[in-house]
Amino acid sequence: MGEYIDNDSASKSAVKTRKGWRQLNQDIQVGQVPALAFWKLDRTNRIAARIMEWIAQCQQAGVYLVSHQDSASELNTATAGAKLVTGIKALLAEVETDSMSERQLASKRHLAEAGFFHGGTVPFGWSAGPRVVDELGRSGRRLVPHPVEHPALRDAVDMVLAGKSLAQIGRFWQDRYGITTAKGGPVWESTIYRSLVSPRMIGYRMRQVPEHQRGVKIDLLDYIARDGSGEPVIAQEPVCDRATWLRVRGLLEQAKTSKTRRPWGSHEWLLTGLLHCQCGSRLYGLQKYRTKASGEKVKAYEYRCQANRVRGPGNCSGGCTVNAANAEAFVLGWFFSQITDDALARARARRRAARSDAGIIEVLAQLDEAKAERDVLVGKQGTGEYRGAMVTVLLSLIEDAQTRVDALQRRLDALELDEVPIEDGPSLIASWQERDIKEKRAYLRRLIHRVDALPVKAPIEERLRIVPIE
Repeated sequence: MGEYIDNDSASKSAVKTRKGWRQLNQDIQVGQVPALAFWKLDRTNRIAARIMEWIAQCQQAGVYLVSHQDSASELNTATAGAKLVTGIKALLAEVETDSMSERQLASKRHLAEAGFFHGGTVPFGWSAGPRVVDELGRSGRRLVPHPVEHPALRDAVDMVLAGKSLAQIGRFWQDRYGITTAKGGPVWESTIYRSLVSPRMIGYRMRQVPEHQRGVKIDLLDYIARDGSGEPVIAQEPVCDRATWLRVRGLLEQAKTSKTRRPWGSHEWLLTGLLHCQCGSRLYGLQKYRTKASGEKVKAYEYRCQANRVRGPGNCSGGCTVNAANAEAFVLGWFFSQITDDALARARARRRAARSDAGIIEVLAQLDEAKAERDVLVGKQGTGEYRGAMVTVLLSLIEDAQTRVDALQRRLDALELDEVPIEDGPSLIASWQERDIKEKRAYLRRLIHRVDALPVKAPIEERLRIVPIE
């Protein structure tokens, strides 16, 4: 004799895998189960069609069914009367399950609309509070800020806006708050990401979020609880305001989908966005393999102009390419020599002025519009709409759109990156290696407007011309 234990739900809305039920059916198929006893038929399954199919399979396999609440003759007889009685009982069980499900869903929807906690896993950053009664007489439990996790989320928001990575946030949580994984390591980056992009950060109650499917992207704002008038329900104390949360979500999404971020194990492209060719286009990082005279292949990192590849042949006559290590060493040497108290004070003043120009949402809207215009124009290359002399017109329009995108991106950087305190130049130089690549680029942009590269064979100091911000 043996026993099959199944603690998962038997209803049709269950999403868990019934391991015990699956193992039982596998043993029935191989002939290892001569008889089976259970409490009641609706404990095996709650879907009428599947119950009838399962009973037929047991009869074909010669399994004798014994139920404490049902007649053995009905379960083991293939007559029409036995099938009718068994089918009615199975259908009643399914109807009962559907009725209970409707009541439970209505109850949870009522709790969600009132801002009460309606079951499930308590989200990171909050804990279930005591039962309270609101002004309308509705009773329930609300989520209250967790004494450790809620401040950790506030610090994480500030760190994202300051250019810190998710890995740095995980280590900060471990050192400052003692928040770790079950094995004692830093919290996984994906866990931190899910917490920061959740609308719970601004106090919204999540409701019926679909199960994750690979390759399917959803907007979580479409799955929040709303009141009778359709307004979002503020169910718990928020971590930040909506505008700040949108900035955080945009930065995390941009880092996640970036096509220029540093791949694992490759070079940090420090000068991306600063290096410009004589044709006006930017230089982007390129990793190649060069073969030595001995036949050994080594990695080579360089910045290369992409104008001919992106906008078509003939846009750049020089084909500028510079060695990455030499260019970065030269620019860093100039940067470190220029870090003075006066230079840092002027950089802070420029950023404060830029921050007062317009709101973050307005700049984001303008940037998205400029990027969309540029992409449409780029897509028209090679089509019949622009021929002959009109090709020059199209290229000038693309160049104008790209110039506006670059200007808005610099303005957005000034709005988004919070000021990281720097006591003096030596302290920044001493901590340079510990800083994230995004922070390094941000510091360079505070003093450097652009770096022009010449397509000539000469020492790196003769090929690069640094244009400081006045």
